[in-house]
Amino acid sequence: MRQAYRGEYPINEVINAKPRVAGRILEQFQRFALSAGEGLEELIIPLSSRELEVLQRVARGHTNKAIASMLGIKEQSVKNCISGILRKLAANDRAHAVFLAIKHGWLKTE
Repeated sequence: MRQAYRGEYPINEVINAKPRVAGRILEQFQRFALSAGEGLEELIIPLSSRELEVLQRVARGHTNKAIASMLGIKEQSVKNCISGILRKLAANDRAHAVFLAIKHGWLKTE
């Protein structure tokens, strides 16, 4: 803790002293992720629970106004949320965002 407080990285000493151990840990993590049927990108969901909730409704074909009514928020909040989703996913439009979320397993398909 003292090293971290001073801005030092004690983990670096361990990795430098035993690089093979660090490499094996990384290999095992990657193997585990792949054996679970998921790549590393599927393990990390870049969207908040609210954004996923909005995107799920977008996927069902609801309008911004309908989504706002369902969630009890303003329509502008829905628009802001969708803008954030598009930015985070680097999606071109709503359909592209839905496609990416389904592809990565972040949205349930019915």
